Amino acid sequence: MGTSIKEASIRRMTARTVVSLGLSTALVAVLTMAFQLYIPTTQGYFNLGDAAIFISALLLGPAIGMFAGGVGSATSDVVSGYPVYAPGTLVVKGIEGLLAGLLFRRLRASGSRRASLLLAGGVLALGAATSIWVLFISALGSELDIALGNPFAQLSIVGVVGWYMWAALLLLFGVVLVYIAVRRGESSAAIIASAIAGLEMVLGYFLYENLLMILGILPGIFPVAEVFPNLAQILIGAAVAVPTVDQFNKLTKSKK
Repeated sequence: MGTSIKEASIRRMTARTVVSLGLSTALVAVLTMAFQLYIPTTQGYFNLGDAAIFISALLLGPAIGMFAGGVGSATSDVVSGYPVYAPGTLVVKGIEGLLAGLLFRRLRASGSRRASLLLAGGVLALGAATSIWVLFISALGSELDIALGNPFAQLSIVGVVGWYMWAALLLLFGVVLVYIAVRRGESSAAIIASAIAGLEMVLGYFLYENLLMILGILPGIFPVAEVFPNLAQILIGAAVAVPTVDQFNKLTKSKK
């Protein structure tokens, strides 16, 4: 009798895990494809998928965060027409989801508001330094191709957007992130986990793009040009994910 109950419990857990993997991977893929800004200088793109990776990792744990982040994002690269980035994305975004989940578990009980503020400020400072560097070493009036609703894009707008656009994004969402850290101390662990995992993503893509350039797969690209948009992805992702996870946890607690 005891054995059959244990086996039934294991089956329920397995089914729940499979469903969680499927839903979180689909969420990452959909958000990554739903809104994209093509960056000609790296032949990559800005997207909103990091929010879904953070949500999956913070709510469902590091294993699901790793699978959803890697597989969901890599699938988006292939479907959206960026297959050359898929191998790097599988690794970089997988590690991002793993780190976010692991760090959140470790820090949840002892999240530091001061640490979260320092980290959010550090991300903003890094973004500001990068923008100044890019401004002085290149004429980065970045041409961006905005595609909504990929892979079935109904709207595509091509325009020129300078570094000031990314500066404004970083400032806006950096302020939101700092506000969350100040006003919602219990969310500090989620903020720290998301920020550190996001920085791994920035570094990972920078190294991968340099590798593609060195190997001659994407000659002539400018990897540093994507550092700034990727920093914006971190802040946007965290600003969306942290309050979402916070509200979800409150709802689940109220129903118990």
